[in-house]
Amino acid sequence: MFILVVDDSKIARQIIVNSVNKYFSERNKIIKIYEAEDGVKALEMLNIFSIDIMFLDVNMPIMGGEEVLLNVRANPEYNKLKIIMATTEGSKNSVLQMMKRANGYLVKPVQEKALVATLTKLTARMK
Repeated sequence: MFILVVDDSKIARQIIVNSVNKYFSERNKIIKIYEAEDGVKALEMLNIFSIDIMFLDVNMPIMGGEEVLLNVRANPEYNKLKIIMATTEGSKNSVLQMMKRANGYLVKPVQEKALVATLTKLTARMK
């Protein structure tokens, strides 16, 4: 399982990485986690690595998560990529629009319990 965590905040990335590592290690799964601090780097990494799950922050410099999401969903190469959006934005309209294209949604600051629930549901569908 290959995972990409995309967030401009190193602390936010580390919180997600630690929770993901704990989740998969408890299930005896081998994973590799990559990190990107903006959307441009995330898209570059998608061209290099075969990513299964991407955690994607909405508000980032250079290229935000919503633009990354649109780019990814427009490319048939990435049709199996599962995307979990993470943001502090609470606008119902914004969330509803993203959820039409994403596979999950987390409110920041990301809580481990919510992340685990999202991963459990998402990985069950990937089997």
